[in-house]
Amino acid sequence: MNKALINTAWILGEKVMLALAGIFITVYVARYLGPSEFGLISLALAIVALITPLVKLGSESVIFNRLAYNQESGLLLIGASKRVRFVNFLVINVIITTGAFFYFDTLHKMLVFTIIIWGSYFITTEIYSVFFNATLSSKFNTIAQNGSLAAAVVLKLIFIHAGATVAFFAAANIIQWFLSWVIKRYFFNKEIKLKAQTVRQRSRRHARHLLHAGLPLAISSLSIALYTRTDQVMLGAMLDETHVGWYSAALTLAQGWLMFPVALMTSWMVGINEAARNNNIPFFERRIKNMFIVVFFMALLPALVMGIFRDPIIALVYGDSYTPAGSILAITAISSVFSAYGTAAYRVITVMGGYGFLLKKMLFVSLLNVILNYMLIPRYGMIGAALATLTAEILSALVLNAFYQKGRVLRLQITAFLPRKATT
Repeated sequence: MNKALINTAWILGEKVMLALAGIFITVYVARYLGPSEFGLISLALAIVALITPLVKLGSESVIFNRLAYNQESGLLLIGASKRVRFVNFLVINVIITTGAFFYFDTLHKMLVFTIIIWGSYFITTEIYSVFFNATLSSKFNTIAQNGSLAAAVVLKLIFIHAGATVAFFAAANIIQWFLSWVIKRYFFNKEIKLKAQTVRQRSRRHARHLLHAGLPLAISSLSIALYTRTDQVMLGAMLDETHVGWYSAALTLAQGWLMFPVALMTSWMVGINEAARNNNIPFFERRIKNMFIVVFFMALLPALVMGIFRDPIIALVYGDSYTPAGSILAITAISSVFSAYGTAAYRVITVMGGYGFLLKKMLFVSLLNVILNYMLIPRYGMIGAALATLTAEILSALVLNAFYQKGRVLRLQITAFLPRKATT
């Protein structure tokens, strides 16, 4: 079988297993901890998601492309990126920790938050995943991620049985990240044992290249993180951790099934890329339309179920303490439909070479989402945050695509649902 297809299967296997196990343990822990303490962990994880693009500075894409063409030069970039990430991590986390000292009203909350923020070193500075993906060895990422996740699941179940406090569950996240980092580092060192000296070499030229080439990508990644995590961070800042817990509970259910349309996209994009390379425009557009239709309905069906039965689902999964989450589950479920649809459009636009457009679009959507959250949360609380995200998702998935290639992608999105004879 083609090595690239096997590599893709490993990537999909990793994502599906991570998502399924992650949903299970997240729900179980949320039910045990309650909205306030679960919200505290969710807030810290949202901050981690925001600082990760700043620490990495877009280096993963730059390193991936370089490794594909010149492995020795790519290894020099890896060495330079490790040093750049370490400095970034220290500077950013000192600033965040200082701010957290003034924000949290108890030492206990400060401790839990600090454990997660500083423990994120093992995921924000980890450079090995991109090496394995670029060298078609993603099975090592899958082994590391799933192995560490299994250990974390067992650990959290033990903590629940023992009646542990929230700090132990924060530490469990760090242990998971650390184990994944150790396993990947072991396989990485084993793979490059003959070239280990290359990685240790210091090259200011490669460091400067990372900063120059990676900065636009970092801005794009940060924009994505902003518009997917802004709601949780601003709920914590403007209301409290309990609201973050309710909101995160609804979000976990609404987004938990997105792994399936995402997995389908990954396999579908193989044919779309092939059609693009062969300049077969009719086949190219037909494949895109088929993908849009399948992704939309695959996303819509669970969203309808969650929207109609939102209150019983919340009560069944989380318990009565999470009842307020039912008020936003329908909105977050609809947002997830547009999120899946927007992801499909995003991938199509990348095939068309629209990186500049995507950067501008994500920056605009992120800024708008921050403004909407700032305006709506004080007045409508969690519902305001959910509506802000829904607005951003609709704009990103559909409306703003009208400004790319004279609306070509938007036309494909719309005509996909018309009778095929009328569109050919």
